[in-house]
Amino acid sequence: MDLPPSKTLLADARRLAETNLSKARLGHTLRVAQTSERLAKAHGADPERALLAALIHDATREIGGTNLLHLAEAWDLPVGRPERESPKLLHGPVAAELARRELGVTDEGVLQAVREHTVAAPGMSDLSLILYLADKIEPARDYPSVERIRHLAERDLRAAATEALRRSVAYNEKRGKPTHPDSLRALAWLEGDESPDEPRSD
Repeated sequence: MDLPPSKTLLADARRLAETNLSKARLGHTLRVAQTSERLAKAHGADPERALLAALIHDATREIGGTNLLHLAEAWDLPVGRPERESPKLLHGPVAAELARRELGVTDEGVLQAVREHTVAAPGMSDLSLILYLADKIEPARDYPSVERIRHLAERDLRAAATEALRRSVAYNEKRGKPTHPDSLRALAWLEGDESPDEPRSD
């Protein structure tokens, strides 16, 4: 079982965010951190692990698509067609690897949550669901179904993630854009139509 992160590690993670992000993106990160802590407490998860994941999650969001692709390739991270067409999708996996290399984060549950927070994945742990949802419902988010997802997230992480993914798929369809295969597989898993290869725990 992974232990709560130390105060030093949490401080280092915050500094990583402060160093790499604009004021606006840092504000988003801190709101996601606050929301993640609250959801973790509501669902019996470790709030400090949720905080650490949230502080890391967008650390590479603003370095540019070309740099994300170069880092992903240099670090042997999976890069599929969707990521080559939209490299910003790599910011979660690259941020997780950066945290592992620069901050010494070894908590695989935290790193996996960071990797999965953008498009989701089947078999997500509660920690991954918490970060995925916190990113979608932090206080500055404003879209038609956000209040419904916020209310669901307080009671049922899976139901809230299902609603968020359905909204994402519908939004992409409306714009005539494809949905990432991992998002579709995550939705199928949440709806009970697909079993993850290796169910994970926190």
